[in-house]
Amino acid sequence: MRPSFRAALTALLVLIPLAITPVASVAVVPAVASSPARDALVRLAGRQYADQVTLQTLDRGAGKDYFRVFAVGGRLVIAGTTPAVQLTGFGWYLRHVVHADIELEGEQLNLPARLPLPKQPVEQRASVDNRFALNDTNEGYAGPYLNWTQWQRRIDVLALHGINQVLVYEGQEAVYEQAFQKFGYSADELRAWIPQPAHQAWWLLQNECCLGSPISQQLIDRRVVLGKQMADHLRELGMVPVLPGYFGTVPSGFTSRNPGAKTVPQGKWDGLARPDWLDPTNPVFAQVAAEFYRVQTDLFGSSTMYKMDLLHEGGTAGDVSVPDASRAVQAALETAHPGAIWTILGWLKNPLPATLQSIDRSKMLVVDGISEAPNITDRDKDFLGTPYAFGTIWNFGGHSNLGASLALWNQKFHAWLDKPGTALNGIALMPEAIDNNPAAVAFFTDLAWQSQPVDLQEWFADYSTSRYGAADPHAIAAWRILGSTVYSWPAEADSKHPTGLFDYEPSLGVAGTAIPYDPEVFRQALGELLAVQPALRRSTAYRYDLVDVARQVVANDSRTLLPRIATAYHSGDLTAFRKLTADWSRRADQLDDLLATDDNFLLGSWLAGATAQGASPEEAAALRYDVRTLLTDWTGAATLQDYARREWNGLVGDYYGGRWRAYFASLDKALSTGQSVVPIDWKAYAERWAHTETPYPVKARGDAYQLASQIAAIPTGAVRVEPAARGIRAGATVRVTATYTNTNTLRAARAVRVGLSAPPFYKVKPVGPTVAAQVGPGATFSVVYAVAVPAGAHPLDVPMLTATAKWSSASESASTRLLVSGDVSTPWQTMSTNDASFAVSGDDVGIAGGGDDMWKGTDEHGAVYRSQVLGEGQAVTSEVTSQDATAPYGRAGLLVGNDLSAAAAVGYANIAVTPQHGCLFSWDSDGDGTLDTYTAADGFTAPVYVRIARSGGRLSGACSQDGVNWTVAGSAVVPGAAAVQDVGVFMSAVNTHTGVTGVATFHGFTLAPYAPRDTSADAVLSVGKPVTALGAEDGHPATAANDGSRSNNPYWGGPLGPTWWQVDLGTQSPVSSVNVRNYVDGTRYYNYRLLGSQDDTHWYLLGGRGGTTPVVDAGDTFHTETTARYIRVEGISNSANNTFHLTEVTVTGKSG
Repeated sequence: MRPSFRAALTALLVLIPLAITPVASVAVVPAVASSPARDALVRLAGRQYADQVTLQTLDRGAGKDYFRVFAVGGRLVIAGTTPAVQLTGFGWYLRHVVHADIELEGEQLNLPARLPLPKQPVEQRASVDNRFALNDTNEGYAGPYLNWTQWQRRIDVLALHGINQVLVYEGQEAVYEQAFQKFGYSADELRAWIPQPAHQAWWLLQNECCLGSPISQQLIDRRVVLGKQMADHLRELGMVPVLPGYFGTVPSGFTSRNPGAKTVPQGKWDGLARPDWLDPTNPVFAQVAAEFYRVQTDLFGSSTMYKMDLLHEGGTAGDVSVPDASRAVQAALETAHPGAIWTILGWLKNPLPATLQSIDRSKMLVVDGISEAPNITDRDKDFLGTPYAFGTIWNFGGHSNLGASLALWNQKFHAWLDKPGTALNGIALMPEAIDNNPAAVAFFTDLAWQSQPVDLQEWFADYSTSRYGAADPHAIAAWRILGSTVYSWPAEADSKHPTGLFDYEPSLGVAGTAIPYDPEVFRQALGELLAVQPALRRSTAYRYDLVDVARQVVANDSRTLLPRIATAYHSGDLTAFRKLTADWSRRADQLDDLLATDDNFLLGSWLAGATAQGASPEEAAALRYDVRTLLTDWTGAATLQDYARREWNGLVGDYYGGRWRAYFASLDKALSTGQSVVPIDWKAYAERWAHTETPYPVKARGDAYQLASQIAAIPTGAVRVEPAARGIRAGATVRVTATYTNTNTLRAARAVRVGLSAPPFYKVKPVGPTVAAQVGPGATFSVVYAVAVPAGAHPLDVPMLTATAKWSSASESASTRLLVSGDVSTPWQTMSTNDASFAVSGDDVGIAGGGDDMWKGTDEHGAVYRSQVLGEGQAVTSEVTSQDATAPYGRAGLLVGNDLSAAAAVGYANIAVTPQHGCLFSWDSDGDGTLDTYTAADGFTAPVYVRIARSGGRLSGACSQDGVNWTVAGSAVVPGAAAVQDVGVFMSAVNTHTGVTGVATFHGFTLAPYAPRDTSADAVLSVGKPVTALGAEDGHPATAANDGSRSNNPYWGGPLGPTWWQVDLGTQSPVSSVNVRNYVDGTRYYNYRLLGSQDDTHWYLLGGRGGTTPVVDAGDTFHTETTARYIRVEGISNSANNTFHLTEVTVTGKSG
């Protein structure tokens, strides 16, 4: 077994009881000058320490890279097979011997004057040959305008982490500019084809061209120098500069300038025109490739690895043979660089099986981008035995989100590597931007030097020790919390998209991609970091981590604050809306100030880098625009707007904050005046901002510790009010408990006062103290009040009680309802298994109570019913006029059974509305008197009409917004149903997890004949009919959603805000079903409403979609009993981005 990376640490420090294989006697090749590594040590650690290290070169032989760390004659010796591996050995020494750390984001080099020596020699071997770094997109999302000093450090740090292959895109545009001048193009024409640097990576991938063009010659020349410096530095360190190869990208009009050439149009990528593809089987391809490689070698030297993603992300081969084209691409590379490796990304459908089957697979390396995906289990099979690297892309667009799947990597990589005969021979570090999550970078690169999975708790303890310079219990606790939350991202959860909601295009419906950990547990890490001993807080490593964790705390809080703002707005509570939106803006400003305290979170530094590379004020402005657009609207393609969103100073306070302020102001005006909300054109907003010249800090300023402490102390609290009895008779007294919880789990709340208000004539008296000097972190303070109901109160009155907690820096309120109960008389009867109280007045009913659930062995509810009323061909209808949100699945509606006077009724079923899951039709499928099966119609909440009907031996349940147009939640044959059954209204709190009781009220109880329309001859009515939409992104028209194709492409995409799409059926037609299919990728979820109309003016609800369950290929089907001419889908949110997508809306019915 290979010696363990963690075990080697044990040998040096005796910290972890694991065995190692020490080097008994060290035999090395005679020491030689190792200036590249030494120069890097001087840059990284300083000459004082570089002078204390002897660097020696080891003979790799036929094996893998390895390093040795030992002492000779009182000097530290680092020996490695290449200069880069020597740096890897030094990086290992820093972390495990002297407890120091150098990352791309922050360092801690509190070293003693004399470097300590290892107690015994250690040898560490790599488990894989290929240790690849950088995504193609990294050039854009992680610094398009970095200078040589910045890139030199980035390469040096990657070498410290054991990387030996680095993708180099800088300056490669010059290859195209020079090569294609031999094929009929002028330099001016080519510069007009080449995008500016921030968008250039996608041009090299053949996804787009020309953004921000023309690029200037001086900038191309500058970037050639930079690219050559990078390539040369990688070579001198013994690393491989991975250069882009040639696979067929050509400028427009290539065939007209080169007779006999054949090109294939590539269409569009996210609304952007793609460059044409030169057929590799055409003789002209070999000529172009030869010139491309000649120019590239002249400019940057040769390499042994060339990156080419053939037919990337939707590229089309047309009538070109993919096997022949693949062989031709490889042959051109082999001709120019014999033995070179074709490096290709494992992503979506690539590499194509036709490519793998036709080429020499021994000369290809697949850098897999989705090794961590749960459906990826056998890459040896998928890649047909092609050598490949285990890879990760944990983030998209350079999002600031903390999160990666370290626990999964720890197991999956080693399991794959231990598989007999595996072609796995590498790691591929490929987040779309590498300048985030330094712990993930450290752990992932460690994989290549480990022999087996590590103990994650110990790894994080070790990491915290080196990160801050000594073992500190609070630092260790903080990192173990991070390890169990943000760094244990499960395979089925999406770590690529999540960000704080501040970053999103404003909408009350924004939910964002879910985070799979408890934010309150994560918050504890901030408290632990703040408690780290002062001597360990002085490094840039500590500052970065503190800012990053505090940033994530605020980002997570946005996920709970925005829904409260939405509730206040939709309930018309202007006071609460203004209070909450002011809190939102304060937090965004506070976050912006925090981000200004660390250089890694500054928009200003990126803009300064762009400015420095412009040769004139005009060019500098164009390059700043290049940066600003990448980070905001990207380009005219709406699907990419905010794709590169991130929490940076300048973006949060100015761009994101400005958008939300404008949005909240428009909502405030609507609430204040009763007028409609005026839509804001967010694309136009982004374009205006991209052209502004607002200055932002270019150097860190402010006190990170002080601001993080303020974030930890943000006053947060929750109030709950619960009566001892929910139903109370006139003249009686009920005890009501109001409880304040200090939800800030890090700081105490002081001078807390809890009060309770009630309607006029209700007497409220506290029982005990109403003030607490302080309430500790996470603690509660409860006050009991005696509430006397007036003797003159009427049954069915529903008084509102409001509890308010005020403390030194904030206040919160919560309300609850009581039901004034009364006697129930014939023809009504009651039944309760949930401590229910009742009130009836004519056909109006109120029920107050609790109830754990109504499912299988549990059936706790309260009902007011009538005996023997529902027979074949009949339906009972009632309106649920109100329902307290006791729990997501709380129920209020109609129930039916042979005998409702007791539990376990035979012939049992119900239709109910819920607070969060629409309408549910539940029934007893086996005749045992318990509910065990249900179907749903999402999108409905109270007030809503409910109907239960009998026809053809089946019971059915339906919901309606207007009592005329119905959506059937389900139907079933219910065993044992009597010829005539009891029916009543009911409620259950379904409060197993909440303990909250509640009130439901009902109006009307109508029995009428029921005969559903025969739908057996219904047909699809929607395909090809006229459609309209609020908007559509380029290349994704409204017509794509009713073209008869249910595949992901084509699709309609409309910018959220919200948005809508509708189809005109031509005439008013009976509609029996509507199927809505969104864009399906296995992880994303959408929220929407489904509406119908007869006149395009008056609309009624037919259903919708809420929650966070990913959409599926089958779509969502709504079974309806309605007559409509227009069917509309209103898009509310998309967890993946700010565009709402429909691939097909299928309306079935009888033509009018």
